[in-house]
Amino acid sequence: MEPDGKKQHFEIKKFFLNGKSLSGNFLNDPVKREITVIEKNVRDSTPALIGLAGFFGSSVSFLNRSYIGHDFLRVLNVIAEKKSGSFLIVLPDTMTSYFGNQYVNSSAVGNYEDFVVKDVVNFIKEEYGKRKMGVFGKSSGGFGSYTLAAKHPEIFGGFIDVSGDSGFEYCYLKDFPTAISVLGSKTPGQFIEYFRNKPRPDNSEMSVMNTIAMAAFYSPDRSSKIGFQLPFDRKFHTFIDDVWEKWLTFDPLRNVKEFIENLKDEKVILQVGRRDEFSLNIGMKGLSRILDNDKVKHEYREYDEGHFGIEYLYEDSIPSLIKALTD
Repeated sequence: MEPDGKKQHFEIKKFFLNGKSLSGNFLNDPVKREITVIEKNVRDSTPALIGLAGFFGSSVSFLNRSYIGHDFLRVLNVIAEKKSGSFLIVLPDTMTSYFGNQYVNSSAVGNYEDFVVKDVVNFIKEEYGKRKMGVFGKSSGGFGSYTLAAKHPEIFGGFIDVSGDSGFEYCYLKDFPTAISVLGSKTPGQFIEYFRNKPRPDNSEMSVMNTIAMAAFYSPDRSSKIGFQLPFDRKFHTFIDDVWEKWLTFDPLRNVKEFIENLKDEKVILQVGRRDEFSLNIGMKGLSRILDNDKVKHEYREYDEGHFGIEYLYEDSIPSLIKALTD
C-alpha cells in the first residue's frame, strides 16, 4: 500500500548483474551489482528508462519512502493511475567507495559510463528484448543522464536532467575553501577513512567528500598515489589551473556545443528549482539558452523549489519522455 492508503500499481523486481566493465576497478568496488526494476504493464513498445541516483545515493535511494510528500514510488503511482499505462524503470546500483557516482569512466574510480551503456543496456536487452531507451536522474544523476545521452545517441532517445551538475564555477568552486580548511594536514585518504567512520558527517565534511570525489572522476591521475589530482595545492593553497581545466571538459555548459547534433535527435527535458542551494539553476538555465540558440527543441522548466525533496517533478517529465520514445 501507498502511504496514503492507495494500492501500489506496479511491480518491483530485483536482479543481479555481473558488471564486466567494472572488473579491476581502482577501488576494488564490487563487480556484481543489484538492479531494481519497476514494471507496469510492459509491452513491446514500452521504452526502458534507466534511473541514475544523485551523489551520496544509489538505486535503493529511489525506494526511500516519505509520508509528507511525493517520493519516487508515489510519483510512479501517480503516473500509473493518471498519465501512463505502461512503464519500465531500471535502477542500477552504482555506489562507489567515494559515496556516489558521476557516471563517467575514470581510472581512479572505475568505468561507470561503460557500466551503464554496456552492462546495464545489455541486461535490459537480454531480460526485456530490444526496445527504445531513455535515461533520467537528479543532481549527479541529472549530470550523468545528460552526459550519457549526449555521448550515446545510438542508445538513448532522450533524457531527463533534474538539477544536474553544470556551470562548474558556480556549483563546485564555493566548496574549495571549505575543503582546504577542513582537510588541513590530512591526506584525502585519511579524510575518507575519517568520513567513513564518522556516525554523522556534517555539511562541511560532506562538501569536502564531494570535492574529493569530483576530483577522482574529473581529474584522475594513475601516477598519483591516491589516483587523482585535486585542483588546489593543500599546502600552499594555490589553484592548479591545468587540473581545473580537466574538470571543465565535463561541464555541460561548456561541452554542449560538441553534442548539439546528437541532441537535436533526442527528447531533452531539463528541470530545476530556481532556489537551488548549489546554484545549479544558473548552469541549467545557461544550458537551456544554449540549446535555444542552437535551435535544439527541449523542455525547460523552473520551479519555486530548492535542490531537495523535488521527486514530484518526475510526474511531468517521465510521462513526457515515455510518450516521446513511444511515438
